[in-house]
Amino acid sequence: MLRRLRAGDLVFPSRERSGLIGEILREIEALGSKVLAERKVEDERIATLTNVVVQLAALNFDARANISPANDKLDGIAAGLNMLREELQSSTVSRTYLDSVFASMADALVVADASGDIQTVNRATTELLGFTDRELLGKSVSALFAPLAEDLDPARILSLRGHELQCATKAGALLEVSVSTSPLQNGSTIEGFVCVLRDITDRKRADEERMRLEEAIRAKNDLIRTMSTPLIPITDEIVVMPLVGTLDQERADQVIESLLRGVSTMKPRVAILDITAVPVVDAEVAGALVRAAHAARMLGVEVVLTGLRAEVAKTLVDMGLDLPGVRTCSTLKSGIALSMNRKAQKAEAPRRSS
Repeated sequence: MLRRLRAGDLVFPSRERSGLIGEILREIEALGSKVLAERKVEDERIATLTNVVVQLAALNFDARANISPANDKLDGIAAGLNMLREELQSSTVSRTYLDSVFASMADALVVADASGDIQTVNRATTELLGFTDRELLGKSVSALFAPLAEDLDPARILSLRGHELQCATKAGALLEVSVSTSPLQNGSTIEGFVCVLRDITDRKRADEERMRLEEAIRAKNDLIRTMSTPLIPITDEIVVMPLVGTLDQERADQVIESLLRGVSTMKPRVAILDITAVPVVDAEVAGALVRAAHAARMLGVEVVLTGLRAEVAKTLVDMGLDLPGVRTCSTLKSGIALSMNRKAQKAEAPRRSS
């Protein structure tokens, strides 16, 4: 018996919705890549400027800040440091100004001696960690990065360049920070080092949210692709696969995979491929249909192609594609009727012979 198809049995997602989701994913990926690239460049520039400040603090006047063509605020700081360098070469009055620059920098700066004990911190450090100056001075820098303190001796801290670590606040919270360290040198002697701590907690959360969103979108796209190539049983021996929307190479491969998996499980006698809702049937789509039909026939399943329009037939002829053993019909209704009649004829044949 022909099982009735109700309107609620199958929902075809619109091609526009699927395309919109794909566009959102591409925009998120492009935006994420752009933001990460910009942050990397900015981090490198800030690290370079910080090193210049450190070298000037150590009275190394060979250090010079590079100025980029962007002429942004970082370039303004670089120009100021270069001017300060020239002044420091001729006088020591500007040391107060240098301390002011150190104190006003947005990133947390921690200056330690050669043994790793904190000597100076700026305002951003106390605001980030919640400690006062007195509570931090004299402590080991490694204590800021609990519970990893035992693994961070001064030599290890001095090698940090943009490493991501967890920093403990006075309230007991753990912040995600990017840590870069530069040595304080007096000639060839390292007298200490300065750590730059950049809070990346919000960025890490945003990255995690973006990854969850991308995963949700991928799962949604997978579901859409699966739902867009269903195999519907009409009877115990007849199944229909209605194809909706544009068929590209990836989707064509999925059609073949779904068809073979379905016929292997359901073991029908006839599989109807309906292309009524496929707007364009070009050479690529036609080739995919031929491959799907041949694959099904190799499993002993008779294939009926429905929704065959005049332009589709012309495409097949122009390409020289043959569909041996594949019956074609202009509508799905006529294809189902043809399959039912052939079933009835095969059932009648043994009776006549007897």
